[in-house]
Amino acid sequence: MSNYPPHIQIMPHVHLVRGENNARFPEANTLLIDDEILTLVDAGSSMRNIETSLRDLGHSISDLERIVLTHFHIDHKGHAADIQKVASCEIVCHELAVDGVETFQGMVDYYGIEGHKYYSDWRNLIDSRFGHVTSDYTVTSTFSDGETINCGEIDLLSIHLPGHTIDHTCFGINDLETLFLVDIDLSRFGPWYGNKVSDIEEFKKSVDRVIEMNPKIGISSHLINPVEEGLDARLRSFRAIFDEREQRILDNIAKGIDTIEKLSKVPTIYPRIPMDVYYIFEMFMLEKHIELLKSDGKIREERGHFIIER
Repeated sequence: MSNYPPHIQIMPHVHLVRGENNARFPEANTLLIDDEILTLVDAGSSMRNIETSLRDLGHSISDLERIVLTHFHIDHKGHAADIQKVASCEIVCHELAVDGVETFQGMVDYYGIEGHKYYSDWRNLIDSRFGHVTSDYTVTSTFSDGETINCGEIDLLSIHLPGHTIDHTCFGINDLETLFLVDIDLSRFGPWYGNKVSDIEEFKKSVDRVIEMNPKIGISSHLINPVEEGLDARLRSFRAIFDEREQRILDNIAKGIDTIEKLSKVPTIYPRIPMDVYYIFEMFMLEKHIELLKSDGKIREERGHFIIER
């Protein structure tokens, strides 16, 4: 059990249900909107923390009326299917998320990892630790960019900010001063774009868009406290990590670490590889950078090796 309260109030009607283990993957924070329509935004924090938070506010799982999903990842759709079986609640997601949410195979297709040499490692990990995400989810309705989801006194303003995934959506809470940033998560690791449906350039644009919004409070899916002080600087530091990684790739290529396989073994994106399954995501992110470096004329490939253009 984590050594911090499982939930805190952000504002009237809005509570942050914290993920365990400091909300690090595979945990993620959940928003609980205790309003006319009892609503969860994501369902990736532990069931223990979700149930405790509901109980502390005078509710139970069966009282939930709606789950809004920010995107299809396992640490965000999380326990939604199990909750829906108990509560018969709505599950609402972005229109681009449906294929990745409703079925396990759809999620695998969005991840883009079937056939990868480390796929069996990933599948074994899912089966052993995350069986709850292998069942089907019943999506009852969808939203699109800019649509408002009304909970009563609280309006959730959907802001489609792709890049992390094709469907990644953040939410303004009544306005744009308080944003649920989801996986523009302000973590030290930085941006994550290790899926088939991830895109570095779109991710950069999404972070730039948030910076332009100039929010006062940013709620991350992977930090247990909202960020208020220095939020603009945190967003800019998060944005700068794209360029830092690109430079690290160029530096490694210059040292003769000149294939995806070699770059992944350093590793270049992750600070370390805790288990082989992480090589899938390391390689995906490296491949996306390499394609951009090629298109920008910074490197070329000859006989399977990358060469820096002088």
